[in-house]
Amino acid sequence: MTVTDGFAPLYRRRVSIATKTPLAIAGQTITPVLWVLVVGPALAAVFGGFAHGVDYYSYLALGQIVFVLPFSAMFAGLTVIFDRDWGILREFLVAPIRRSVIPVANTAAVLTVGAAQFILIIGLAVARGAHFHTNAPRLTVAVAAAALLTAGVYGLAEYLAYTISQPQVFGTLIPAIGATPYALCGALYPISALPPGIKQVAMVLPWTQCLDLLRFGLMGNAASGLDQIWPLHNGWPAAMLSLTVVALFAALTQGLAQHGFKKATVK
Repeated sequence: MTVTDGFAPLYRRRVSIATKTPLAIAGQTITPVLWVLVVGPALAAVFGGFAHGVDYYSYLALGQIVFVLPFSAMFAGLTVIFDRDWGILREFLVAPIRRSVIPVANTAAVLTVGAAQFILIIGLAVARGAHFHTNAPRLTVAVAAAALLTAGVYGLAEYLAYTISQPQVFGTLIPAIGATPYALCGALYPISALPPGIKQVAMVLPWTQCLDLLRFGLMGNAASGLDQIWPLHNGWPAAMLSLTVVALFAALTQGLAQHGFKKATVK
């Protein structure tokens, strides 16, 4: 038995759950389409003059990434609950695979869906008139930040799915964790506009760190907001500090997911 035995079928199954029907695909795409093509332009028309030298529509479009990807990652935790209570998790546990592969394959599938949503948001934004300018190193940072935030939120979702017995309770956490940080991370306005105390909380959120990395990677350092988080650093040093924060968040929650999985399946 190798470490990767069972990964491919488990991965394909989770991707299939998210994409096997037109309704499932619509559920994954309608929010980014609505926000990027309708809500974003409307907000830009009303609030577009808040910052000189920054294209507000581009600013908003990248903000949707830290809303759509984490919300979808939290929602994916419901599949874990279904598999645990009514699905085929018991069959997985007696299959000739390493049990630790199951959460890893789940995360890989969520990252695949997230990658498609990321591409959709960027593509629609460019088609609608967003102005992005990047290069290979900065684009790599932006993609890595989005992937790490998605993996981090899904790790938390999977941990909660294995530790919360009632699906109804988990359902209340989907908007609380998947969407609430979006209101604080600077997706719609700079975090400098937040009240004291709330601003300090927003600065340490992985959502904020990820969003500033996305803007650093696709809009440039001037629009990133990294200087508000790391006042003694700017540009690449600040970007590496923020990337480290998001990576630590992903590592922590993925570790929790493995812990929750083992605790729930070892009787």
